[in-house]
Amino acid sequence: MASARFLLALLLGALAFAACSSGPAEEAALDARSSTTTTTAAPSTTTTELEVVTTIRRVPSSELASEGVISIGSDEYHFAFECYAAGAGDILALGIGEDPATGAQTQAIVQAFLGQAYVAILVGDDQVRELAIDAPADLFVQGDAIRGSALRFVDATGSPGVGEELGLGAVSVDCQGFA
Repeated sequence: MASARFLLALLLGALAFAACSSGPAEEAALDARSSTTTTTAAPSTTTTELEVVTTIRRVPSSELASEGVISIGSDEYHFAFECYAAGAGDILALGIGEDPATGAQTQAIVQAFLGQAYVAILVGDDQVRELAIDAPADLFVQGDAIRGSALRFVDATGSPGVGEELGLGAVSVDCQGFA
Protein backbone atom coordinates (compact mmCIF):
# COMPACT_ATOMS: atom_id res chain seq x y z
CA MET A 1 0.00 0.00 0.00
CA ALA A 2 2.81 2.40 0.88
CA SER A 3 4.58 1.58 -2.37
CA ALA A 4 1.47 2.40 -4.41
CA ARG A 5 1.02 5.67 -2.53
CA PHE A 6 4.67 6.51 -3.10
CA LEU A 7 4.40 5.71 -6.82
CA LEU A 8 1.25 7.82 -7.12
CA ALA A 9 2.80 10.75 -5.26
CA LEU A 10 5.97 10.51 -7.32
CA LEU A 11 4.14 10.38 -10.64
CA LEU A 12 1.78 13.21 -9.78
CA GLY A 13 4.66 15.31 -8.45
CA ALA A 14 6.71 14.73 -11.60
CA LEU A 15 3.75 15.52 -13.82
CA ALA A 16 2.99 18.67 -11.82
CA PHE A 17 6.63 19.71 -12.15
CA ALA A 18 6.48 19.08 -15.89
CA ALA A 19 3.25 21.08 -16.16
CA CYS A 20 4.83 24.05 -14.36
CA SER A 21 7.79 24.07 -16.71
CA SER A 22 5.81 23.44 -19.91
CA GLY A 23 4.12 25.82 -22.29
CA PRO A 24 0.32 25.98 -22.82
CA ALA A 25 0.36 23.41 -25.64
CA GLU A 26 2.28 20.92 -23.53
CA GLU A 27 0.01 21.55 -20.53
CA ALA A 28 -2.98 20.58 -22.64
CA ALA A 29 -1.21 17.32 -23.50
CA LEU A 30 -0.96 16.34 -19.82
CA ASP A 31 -3.72 14.13 -18.48
CA ALA A 32 -3.19 12.42 -15.14
CA ARG A 33 -5.98 10.74 -13.25
CA SER A 34 -5.44 10.85 -9.49
CA SER A 35 -6.39 8.57 -6.65
CA THR A 36 -9.69 8.18 -4.86
CA THR A 37 -9.67 7.62 -1.12
CA THR A 38 -12.67 6.17 0.69
CA THR A 39 -12.75 5.97 4.48
CA THR A 40 -15.37 3.99 6.37
CA ALA A 41 -15.63 4.22 10.14
CA ALA A 42 -17.21 1.55 12.33
CA PRO A 43 -17.57 1.73 16.12
CA SER A 44 -14.33 -0.19 16.77
CA THR A 45 -12.40 -0.08 13.49
CA THR A 46 -11.44 2.25 10.69
CA THR A 47 -10.88 0.97 7.16
CA THR A 48 -9.14 2.95 4.46
CA GLU A 49 -9.30 1.86 0.84
CA LEU A 50 -7.05 3.46 -1.72
CA GLU A 51 -7.84 3.01 -5.39
CA VAL A 52 -4.79 4.03 -7.38
CA VAL A 53 -5.33 4.95 -11.02
CA THR A 54 -2.24 6.45 -12.57
CA THR A 55 -1.79 7.27 -16.23
CA ILE A 56 0.99 9.09 -18.04
CA ARG A 57 -0.42 10.59 -21.21
CA ARG A 58 2.44 12.85 -22.12
CA VAL A 59 4.66 11.72 -24.94
CA PRO A 60 8.20 12.95 -24.32
CA SER A 61 9.08 15.99 -26.38
CA SER A 62 11.40 15.17 -29.28
CA GLU A 63 14.33 17.16 -27.90
CA LEU A 64 14.06 15.44 -24.52
CA ALA A 65 13.11 11.94 -25.68
CA SER A 66 15.54 9.42 -24.26
CA GLU A 67 15.66 5.74 -25.01
CA GLY A 68 15.62 3.04 -22.41
CA VAL A 69 15.05 -0.65 -21.87
CA ILE A 70 13.69 -2.53 -18.89
CA SER A 71 14.07 -6.30 -19.06
CA ILE A 72 12.23 -8.72 -16.83
CA GLY A 73 13.20 -12.34 -17.34
CA SER A 74 13.15 -12.89 -21.11
CA ASP A 75 10.81 -9.92 -21.77
CA GLU A 76 12.29 -6.63 -22.99
CA TYR A 77 10.30 -3.41 -22.77
CA HIS A 78 11.49 -0.45 -24.86
CA PHE A 79 10.51 3.06 -23.80
CA ALA A 80 10.75 6.69 -24.84
CA PHE A 81 11.67 8.36 -21.56
CA GLU A 82 11.63 11.93 -20.37
CA CYS A 83 14.26 12.48 -17.70
CA TYR A 84 14.14 14.89 -14.77
CA ALA A 85 17.22 15.97 -12.82
CA ALA A 86 16.02 15.82 -9.25
CA GLY A 87 19.30 17.13 -7.85
CA ALA A 88 22.54 15.80 -6.36
CA GLY A 89 22.92 13.07 -9.01
CA ASP A 90 19.34 11.82 -8.60
CA ILE A 91 17.37 11.18 -11.80
CA LEU A 92 13.71 10.39 -12.37
CA ALA A 93 12.66 8.98 -15.76
CA LEU A 94 9.06 8.58 -16.96
CA GLY A 95 8.49 6.51 -20.09
CA ILE A 96 5.91 5.32 -22.59
CA GLY A 97 6.18 2.18 -24.72
CA GLU A 98 4.43 -1.02 -25.82
CA ASP A 99 4.18 -4.50 -24.35
CA PRO A 100 6.27 -6.77 -26.61
CA ALA A 101 3.78 -9.65 -26.28
CA THR A 102 0.41 -7.90 -26.63
CA GLY A 103 1.15 -4.46 -28.06
CA ALA A 104 -0.68 -2.83 -25.12
CA GLN A 105 0.50 0.61 -24.02
CA THR A 106 3.06 0.48 -21.24
CA GLN A 107 4.26 3.17 -18.88
CA ALA A 108 7.37 3.13 -16.75
CA ILE A 109 8.88 4.99 -13.88
CA VAL A 110 12.55 4.70 -13.00
CA GLN A 111 13.68 6.49 -9.87
CA ALA A 112 17.43 6.51 -9.35
CA PHE A 113 17.61 8.29 -6.03
CA LEU A 114 20.35 7.43 -3.56
CA GLY A 115 18.92 4.78 -1.24
CA GLN A 116 15.47 4.92 -2.88
CA ALA A 117 15.65 2.94 -6.12
CA TYR A 118 12.28 2.26 -7.69
CA VAL A 119 11.21 0.75 -11.02
CA ALA A 120 7.67 -0.05 -12.12
CA ILE A 121 5.92 -0.85 -15.39
CA LEU A 122 2.18 -0.45 -15.91
CA VAL A 123 0.94 -2.66 -18.76
CA GLY A 124 -2.43 -1.55 -20.09
CA ASP A 125 -4.55 -0.17 -17.29
CA ASP A 126 -4.29 -2.96 -14.77
CA GLN A 127 -1.05 -4.98 -14.77
CA VAL A 128 1.77 -3.73 -12.56
CA ARG A 129 5.30 -5.10 -12.64
CA GLU A 130 7.63 -3.60 -10.08
CA LEU A 131 10.67 -4.22 -7.94
CA ALA A 132 10.12 -6.65 -5.08
CA ILE A 133 10.02 -4.79 -1.78
CA ASP A 134 11.87 -7.52 0.11
CA ALA A 135 14.95 -7.57 -2.16
CA PRO A 136 17.74 -5.00 -2.31
CA ALA A 137 17.86 -2.94 -5.49
CA ASP A 138 20.56 -0.58 -6.66
CA LEU A 139 20.35 1.79 -9.60
CA PHE A 140 23.49 3.61 -10.61
CA VAL A 141 23.73 7.02 -12.27
CA GLN A 142 26.81 7.31 -14.48
CA GLY A 143 26.90 10.62 -16.33
CA ASP A 144 23.41 10.95 -17.80
CA ALA A 145 22.66 7.21 -17.76
CA ILE A 146 20.75 5.05 -15.28
CA ARG A 147 21.84 1.43 -15.00
CA GLY A 148 20.77 -1.46 -12.81
CA SER A 149 21.03 -5.23 -13.00
CA ALA A 150 20.08 -8.29 -10.96
CA LEU A 151 16.82 -6.56 -10.01
CA ARG A 152 14.05 -8.85 -8.77
CA PHE A 153 10.63 -8.07 -10.25
CA VAL A 154 7.18 -9.24 -9.13
CA ASP A 155 3.67 -9.05 -10.56
CA ALA A 156 2.38 -6.42 -8.15
CA THR A 157 -1.10 -6.16 -9.67
CA GLY A 158 -2.79 -7.28 -6.44
CA SER A 159 -0.49 -5.69 -3.89
CA PRO A 160 2.41 -3.24 -4.31
CA GLY A 161 5.88 -4.78 -4.20
CA VAL A 162 4.68 -8.32 -3.50
CA GLY A 163 3.23 -10.99 -5.74
CA GLU A 164 4.20 -13.70 -8.16
CA GLU A 165 7.91 -13.62 -8.93
CA LEU A 166 8.61 -12.62 -12.54
CA GLY A 167 12.37 -13.08 -12.44
CA LEU A 168 15.49 -10.98 -12.51
CA GLY A 169 15.75 -7.94 -14.70
CA ALA A 170 17.80 -4.94 -15.67
CA VAL A 171 17.30 -1.25 -16.38
CA SER A 172 19.14 0.97 -18.83
CA VAL A 173 18.09 4.57 -19.57
CA ASP A 174 20.29 6.99 -21.52
CA CYS A 175 19.05 10.51 -20.81
CA GLN A 176 19.60 12.78 -23.82
CA GLY A 177 18.31 15.86 -22.00
CA PHE A 178 16.44 16.88 -18.88
CA ALA A 179 13.04 18.51 -18.40
